[in-house]
Amino acid sequence: DWTLMFLTRQYRVTPAAHYWDGEGLFADKFNQTSIPGLYAVGETASTGVHGANRLASNSLLECLVFGAQMSLLQVAEEKLSTTVAGEDSGERVAKSIGVWEIVAIEKLRAELPNLVWQSAGICRGEALLVDAIDRIEIWRREFASLPLSQTLLNLQPEKTIDYLPADKYTSQILRNWGEVGNLLDIGYLILKSAAFRTESRGGHYRLDYPLTEPDWCRHTLIQNDRWYKSAVKS
Repeated sequence: DWTLMFLTRQYRVTPAAHYWDGEGLFADKFNQTSIPGLYAVGETASTGVHGANRLASNSLLECLVFGAQMSLLQVAEEKLSTTVAGEDSGERVAKSIGVWEIVAIEKLRAELPNLVWQSAGICRGEALLVDAIDRIEIWRREFASLPLSQTLLNLQPEKTIDYLPADKYTSQILRNWGEVGNLLDIGYLILKSAAFRTESRGGHYRLDYPLTEPDWCRHTLIQNDRWYKSAVKS
């Protein structure tokens, strides 16, 4: 029964994010990123057409305009590999994943969303952001030090790893590992970017910087470990 009686009953509600504007790989009007041959389109790209808030139906720019741009690209043909999928072409090693690694990955997956929500949710402030950045930096180091991470992050193209037992449970563990690694990176970028922007604008609200500042009417750009403002367009 989904009948909601707002006049006679109380309901608990909480804010939630539907999407975020302007985030993603920086791309030009032809969807080209700073890496030759790598293109970004849709909500994976930051093309500059969105500001702090997205106007109604403005997302059609991402779907139609930039999607159409992709169809106009003249992509050079690459020489296809002659290696058959599943064919042994190099060293093959069998490994297992330690129980303590599985527990560590699951713990990070459970704690990370709460950390980012509490520190970079609706209201943000320097103290919470700094503490969260310190915490996530520790987690990233711990994650990178896992034997599983050491193996996969340093895996050479000619080498194959078979994790045993070869079942759905092991596949799910490997999937969780990849997801946690991505979330740690994304969470770190969100927290650092929120701390970098010392104003409030759109969906970004700082308790310690509640006003919108004219000098911040720009995009935040990130390259490696460098955070900077986009240039002012005349």
